[in-house]
Amino acid sequence: MKKKNLIGLAAALMFSACQSNTFHIKGEAKDFADGSVLYLTTDLSDGLPTDSIIVADGKLSLSGTTDSVLFCRLYVTTAAEPLLTFFIEPGNIYLEMKPAIGQSRVSGTVINNEWQALNDATTLSDLTIRELFAFSKDSINLQQQYSTVSEVYHQLHQKIAETVQRNKDNALGHFISSHYLDLE
Repeated sequence: MKKKNLIGLAAALMFSACQSNTFHIKGEAKDFADGSVLYLTTDLSDGLPTDSIIVADGKLSLSGTTDSVLFCRLYVTTAAEPLLTFFIEPGNIYLEMKPAIGQSRVSGTVINNEWQALNDATTLSDLTIRELFAFSKDSINLQQQYSTVSEVYHQLHQKIAETVQRNKDNALGHFISSHYLDLE
């Protein structure tokens, strides 16, 4: 191997090693006005912002470094609930921001893809239960409703357990295991 190629390869490997803890958050925020500020926090108790992202031309972007995987919330000051919860980790994270609670999405990294899939399953279970009770106003169907709700809950519990099992060696598995007390 030529000396020039070896030096180039060594430089590329060193550059890659130095960048291994870099994260890039990019995404869409088309329903937000230019200049809207989205606040990011890793402090889940009182939510003091650790950073902010300004929406420009319907897009958002933030880059940084992290030595660990951090669970965080992205929110606006006008909403009581976060617009999105996700994990900051090395890699490319993509956000689709919506102003309505529960409508935003995250993707791009393995942990965030798994997290979004679990959120989708939870949302579907919630919707199923809400629809069940929205159309039933009599007491005759209570046993059937109870049975259906129990089955929906069981299926959701299975999804959570499967997600933990698939992610037992990463931050998502640890997060769910420590926050979801109903695992067997």
